[in-house]
Amino acid sequence: MKNKSNKYLILIPAYNPSTKLIELVDDLSKCKLDILIVNDGSINSDKIFNELREKNNCIVLEYSENSGKGYAMKYGIDYYLNDLQDKYLGIVTVDADYQHKPSDVLKVIDNMGKDKIVLGSRNFKSKNVPLPNRMGNQITSTIFKFLYGTKIFDTQTGLRGIPNEYLENCLEIKGDRYEYEMEELIYFVNKKIEIKEVEIETVYYEEDESKFNKVQDSFKIYKVMLKESFRFLITSLMSALVDLILFTIFLNVFYSMGYLSIILATFIARIISEFLNFNLTKSFVFNSKEKAKDIIFKYYLLSFLKMILSALMVVLISKVIVRSETLIKIVVDTLLYFMSYRIQKKFIFKTCNE
Repeated sequence: MKNKSNKYLILIPAYNPSTKLIELVDDLSKCKLDILIVNDGSINSDKIFNELREKNNCIVLEYSENSGKGYAMKYGIDYYLNDLQDKYLGIVTVDADYQHKPSDVLKVIDNMGKDKIVLGSRNFKSKNVPLPNRMGNQITSTIFKFLYGTKIFDTQTGLRGIPNEYLENCLEIKGDRYEYEMEELIYFVNKKIEIKEVEIETVYYEEDESKFNKVQDSFKIYKVMLKESFRFLITSLMSALVDLILFTIFLNVFYSMGYLSIILATFIARIISEFLNFNLTKSFVFNSKEKAKDIIFKYYLLSFLKMILSALMVVLISKVIVRSETLIKIVVDTLLYFMSYRIQKKFIFKTCNE
């Protein structure tokens, strides 16, 4: 009977690794762990990978061209599903630079189950964490919580335990480089898969040990994290433009009706523009599989409440604080915009992004 550690395979994507990878494999081997390494098109690293191939509990896969961490992870997962799945309950991904201690790998394994993801999360409040890293993590974690409704303390951890049940899904997730891990996290959250974080030791090495490009890779990660909210912004702006154009057209159509023309033009333009926004938000932003007839009433109810709330808040604030109605409306509608995003995502469109 295997102990729990031997029920999970360690997956390590590696690109131009240092000898720390050999140290890592040796120390993981002492914990009776089996290891699958993917050589992501490394250059001048034959000596290291040849030594790793000689180890009894270690399998080394490789391909000639560097394709990125995400690609390497999916390559390893595909091999695992085809050849090794029957021997294990899941995999634990570990970074090749020895940032993850074997004791922390075992801690992740101890918390594994067949229907939950386990993240080894660094404590960014510890004294040895550089200030830029601490601030960057807090900002990313806060934005992620707002956009996706789940607090993840370490969104970029490479130490992740994934049971067999979800590995097929991992192959479908987009991204070939560092952004893949963010795509993976968003996928798990949107699918409402249980995620458990366990605190691990925070280890930092010299800059040249890391293959992470702080500018390019950070941009790709934030691009992934913000893509849904950006699409929401685009659809909102498009709908606002349509609303303005239609309002102008109908205002001229009903011009002879005096002040009533403003009410009619506003009402008709808003109905049409909101219908456009509903369909764009459903398909383009949230990729919702909900039937339109089941949720359109909730959508229009939210739109109506936003309109009433906006008017009331502008009136109240302008009377109590300042008489700049236009400025107040900009602030109020901006706050309502963000509130609307969260409500639509959680209660109306029930996202199921892939």
